[in-house]
Amino acid sequence: MRKLYKKMDATSKTRFHYSRRMKLHASLSTWMIVYISLVLILTSLLQAYGLGENIQSKYLPLIQVFSSVTVLVYSLIINNNDYSSLSEKMYSCASRINKLKMLADPHVDSNSLDKYEEVSGKYQAILDLYETASIQDFRADYWRAMLEMPEDYTLPPQTRMKINSKIWLIYTLNFIQYPLIVLVYGYIVVWLWRGVGV
Repeated sequence: MRKLYKKMDATSKTRFHYSRRMKLHASLSTWMIVYISLVLILTSLLQAYGLGENIQSKYLPLIQVFSSVTVLVYSLIINNNDYSSLSEKMYSCASRINKLKMLADPHVDSNSLDKYEEVSGKYQAILDLYETASIQDFRADYWRAMLEMPEDYTLPPQTRMKINSKIWLIYTLNFIQYPLIVLVYGYIVVWLWRGVGV
């Protein structure tokens, strides 16, 4: 029973991390659409009033078309990945597993086969209900769960540091597009207004 409890604990924590990550993706993707749209509106206003040193640049139409395509692509990504729905789905899955953990907690040290089969059946039913096989595996979520379970995963400090570094690297790569878009469009606005870098 203890092994099953450990598995449920790791799964619920992993699902909670997955849910938070999807929620952050949903929020940031929406803000990127707003941000790029505002830049598009700003460039149109600058063009209409002839403001800015590079507003008559031959590259401006290219920037505007590219920005419009970027907004369209982000909209399709949000719609296709359905971040909000995935976040809610994984949060519900984790919550149900947590409730099952509470029911199983008093029996962790028992060797009752009936109780094991009952809890195991309910656990599998929860996983089947939320189609976990269709969810993309994201190793960093599981590693974070492991680090939050020192009683089950005894890791030397050096290994913990190594896992933390991997988590930071993977999360950085997973979210890198958002700061890059902010920087690129921020530079475009400054370039149009003041001619920096020209």
